[in-house]
Amino acid sequence: MMTIDRLNAEANLLNRKLPQGLWRFMDMKTNQPYLVVAAKTNRGNIYTIRIELDSFPESIPNAYIVKRLRDREGNDIPVSGEMHFLGYNRGMSKICHYGALSWTPAVSLYKVYIKCRLWLEMYEQHLVTGKPIDYYLTHQQ
Repeated sequence: MMTIDRLNAEANLLNRKLPQGLWRFMDMKTNQPYLVVAAKTNRGNIYTIRIELDSFPESIPNAYIVKRLRDREGNDIPVSGEMHFLGYNRGMSKICHYGALSWTPAVSLYKVYIKCRLWLEMYEQHLVTGKPIDYYLTHQQ
């Protein structure tokens, strides 16, 4: 579980790096805390990212795009390494953003956000080209 000092450090970093009002910590005094962040892609589309904090920073946090994303043909995205996609949960799309061997407790929530934002850019490229996300992003170990 995240300490108060770590929470303050994460909030300070997010305040320095992201526009005000773009993010918010939610349910921090419960057993299911999370961070919600808005992300605007280069194409101008806006997505909401939910980063679950119940085991952060010790473990890789689950990251979701808060909507059911579809592939280029309008079908559910298959769970696959090729698409860096982990499935659907409660109507949200769970994405892969960090490899297990690349994770350390020193990774900031801002870095997680950047990885999710990069995933969204590659997802939108998939929608245009039909190529899997793996074509644009390499896997981390």
